Parts: sequence; C-alpha cells; structure tokens
Amino acid sequence: MMQRQARRTRRRPMRQAKRMKGGAGTGMTGKQVVAAELAVVGGLVLALLIKEMPGLVREIRIWRMVGFRAGSRHPR
Repeated sequence: MMQRQARRTRRRPMRQAKRMKGGAGTGMTGKQVVAAELAVVGGLVLALLIKEMPGLVREIRIWRMVGFRAGSRHPR
C-alpha cells in the first residue's frame, strides 16, 4: 500500500497593521512614547526645583541657625 505524504501548507506572512489616514498613525513606538514622557516629566521636575531653590536655601539656613540635627533635641 502506498502511504500518502503529509500535505504541507504554507503559512501566510503576518499582516502589518494598516496606518490610518489623517495623522492618526504617527509611527511612534512604545519606547519612543515612554522616552518622550520621561523627558517631559524630567523637565517639569527640573523647572520646579529651580523655581523652589531660593526657598530651599532659606530653609537650610534656618535649620543651620537652629542647629537642627536628627534626634538632637535636648529635653527641657
């Protein structure tokens, strides 16, 4: 008896996602989006730090004048 050969089927290549017209598909990858978000958040944190720097310097001077040290309170 003749044995039948297994029929091999060719797999179709995966379809690529279609880009929508009208600018909906910007072509940015997830890594690029995360990098852009990190850049924006980093810029905002830096701006806030620069804006608050005079107040932080003032607070540090007050702490030094008072002698603020962690756990250094003397009981009265």
